[in-house]
Amino acid sequence: MKKILFIFLGVFFILIVGLQILNYHFSPKYSGEIDLEKLNSDTDIFFDDFGIPHIYAQNAEDAYFSLGYIHAQERLFQMEMMRRVGTGTLAEILGEDLVEVDKFFRTLGIPKHAKWSDAVWANNKKSPWKAATNAYLSGINSYIENGKLPIEYTLLGTKPRLFTTEDIHGIIGYMSFTFAMAMKTDPLVTKMARTLTPAHMEVLSIHTLPSHHVIPLNYPKRTDENAIMSDNLMSMLDKIPVPLLEGSNAWVISPQKTASGEVLFLNDTHIGFSQPSVWFEAHIEYPGYSYYGNHLAGVPFGLVGHTRTHSYGLTMFENDDQDFYEEQVDPLKPNHTIFNNGYIPIRNRTEKIAVKGQSTIEFEINESYHGPIMNEVIPEIGKLTSNPVASWWVYLLEPTKALEATYKLAHAADIHEVEHAVRLIHAPGLNVMYGDKKGNIAWWAAAKLPNRPKHVNSKIFLNGSTDKDEPKGWLPFEENPMSINPASGFVATANNQPDTLSNGVFFPGYYYPGDRWDRIAKVINSRNDWTQEDIKNLQLESINEKHPINAKSMIDAVNPNLFEGFETIKLALSKWNGDHKLSNTAPTLYYKWLYHTLKLMMSDELGNEDFENFLSTFLYIRSVPNLISTENSPWWNNVNTSQVESRNEIIEKALTISLKELSNQFGSNCEDWTWEKAVVLVHEHPLGAKKPLDRIFNVKSSAVPANEEAVNKLAFKLNGSGIYHVKSGAAMRIIIDFANVESSESIIPTGQSGNVFSKHYKDQSEMYANGQYRPQLMNESFIKSNSKNHLKLRAKIKIQESSNTTK
Repeated sequence: MKKILFIFLGVFFILIVGLQILNYHFSPKYSGEIDLEKLNSDTDIFFDDFGIPHIYAQNAEDAYFSLGYIHAQERLFQMEMMRRVGTGTLAEILGEDLVEVDKFFRTLGIPKHAKWSDAVWANNKKSPWKAATNAYLSGINSYIENGKLPIEYTLLGTKPRLFTTEDIHGIIGYMSFTFAMAMKTDPLVTKMARTLTPAHMEVLSIHTLPSHHVIPLNYPKRTDENAIMSDNLMSMLDKIPVPLLEGSNAWVISPQKTASGEVLFLNDTHIGFSQPSVWFEAHIEYPGYSYYGNHLAGVPFGLVGHTRTHSYGLTMFENDDQDFYEEQVDPLKPNHTIFNNGYIPIRNRTEKIAVKGQSTIEFEINESYHGPIMNEVIPEIGKLTSNPVASWWVYLLEPTKALEATYKLAHAADIHEVEHAVRLIHAPGLNVMYGDKKGNIAWWAAAKLPNRPKHVNSKIFLNGSTDKDEPKGWLPFEENPMSINPASGFVATANNQPDTLSNGVFFPGYYYPGDRWDRIAKVINSRNDWTQEDIKNLQLESINEKHPINAKSMIDAVNPNLFEGFETIKLALSKWNGDHKLSNTAPTLYYKWLYHTLKLMMSDELGNEDFENFLSTFLYIRSVPNLISTENSPWWNNVNTSQVESRNEIIEKALTISLKELSNQFGSNCEDWTWEKAVVLVHEHPLGAKKPLDRIFNVKSSAVPANEEAVNKLAFKLNGSGIYHVKSGAAMRIIIDFANVESSESIIPTGQSGNVFSKHYKDQSEMYANGQYRPQLMNESFIKSNSKNHLKLRAKIKIQESSNTTK
């Protein structure tokens, strides 16, 4: 026994010492002093209780240098993953499994576009945003050269190269791609249109329906220079090791509807869950500037943020900015496509992909007149047609000005300057939300919108051999959807369809049906005395009012005599208000039953693979009410049987399967089928896909009220397993009352740091799961007197000068 005890204590001692050594080598530095070249003046950084840096600098360049340095300390490996996606170089560090991902992004053209944007950027004249960007990059690279590299590099046996502005443009390109609903949807819609009957297509909500909720527009009066008039101011991809933007909510309430008599601003961007979390928060102060922002890895300016006088946020516009053109190849000239009775050569180039542990791979990329040919990298296209299919994507048509736009959003003095910044965003489509200390509220759809011919259905492959399907130019920015100081007293966006443009048509997109927007609008309109504390209930709400209607529709189709104990099931669903509380049983039954109903309806026509693809598109959420309630839909009939199945038969059969599976999974007592047992949330790290690294890097959360299209959207893919892995949700929840900006609040899903040895790696995860908030501190006196960690970055040049003077 003594020998066993001695061995145990020895192993325990070795583990403790080993952990201390690892902690010493890899943990972030939050206190003390660091001497750095390229820093002009000393900068003080105070970390609050959640590891958020509060940077006090003597000038802008030192502030952004310090931001880059600290951002790299906390998120360098996340920056690495982001730039490698955007530059098509993941396989170089992660191996052959990522070759197809690199091929996809290179074929799509994001790395090529990053080079173009970078060349234009390099030729631009000096500007404040260029100087700040260079300072930020210098800070990142200073950390790479002087700081502790994250342990991920040691595990992968590699070291990072220095960052460049081309890397930043690659990251911006990846961000612009991430929604990418056209790639998921258009091949599937095209296939259905070509293989199914018009009656099948009519039941689907490919385009906006009258039952969907649209965002009201309120165009401002403008001067001859198109400025807002001041007298109106008060009116394959699962492998990608970084998250995708999914959607978002934002609403801004005017002073007429708040208790404080000041603007109330809220934003929660919906992004794929990951570890580390997407947003990095930082507070910057230098003479004449005070700003608190949410930063994307490798991008110097906050995409969401606020000063003491204005705030701006984002949701995805979801506009359709990508079309697919099916080309016709000339049989006599196989390297040419036909266009308007003429011929246009196919351009090609060879690219090389470095692969970890293997030889470099060469592959060819072909481009038609319309854009890159995607058959080889999007399997659904290759299966659908042998003709080349080219991607026409607005983002690739001009260099990005995102760095200039985000700098100007963060440094704007008023609503006019914000709109000027918004005009610079050509893609991806974003809803930019705004509120200020003067009482203005606003929403702009920021995007360059193509003016398509009226006959064009942008969800189906277009004819590339003629100019009849070509865009006729661009809509002027002033016609973009927007609402400036509306009489309703609020603006809100939730990825749903904006109302018709001045030409009387809806701009096409991949919009959600508006369940979230409708709920937000109803609640805001219910009172005129909103406070920062009261509005939290709406931001955390997990109610979808459509689901009980869908459930009742299915219940009414069932013969109760066929099911023992049906009254208990009926009661659970009949009294359901659409809430997804963890103690509820209704969601557990509803989603299982819905999945099997849809599968029995659709998999015979689509096949299992395309049925699963359908569940990943906007079509699924938009189409469910019509699909399950339409009595005479051809989808109900199983094409593989000789008889004609009815709606009632399919719904009853789906219920039979569901009840059996739920009993096997959770027990025979349906009162035990609580939603909490069916929900799983794990924030996955890029290295956490392999055991035992998952136990080290992944962050597992308590169960959350997962749902489809509630305001507090915690999304999962519908499936038949009965276990729902939450894949995305609010990447932050922000609330700002301009009556006291210093008391604004937020929360992120895991923690501020991406360093596994930091105490801030996951210190917000349980707070987030439980619907708690923490402060966004801006009060200098409070920050400095309460901070337990003060890091001083010292200008090495000045230290040397001081030393020489002394001598």
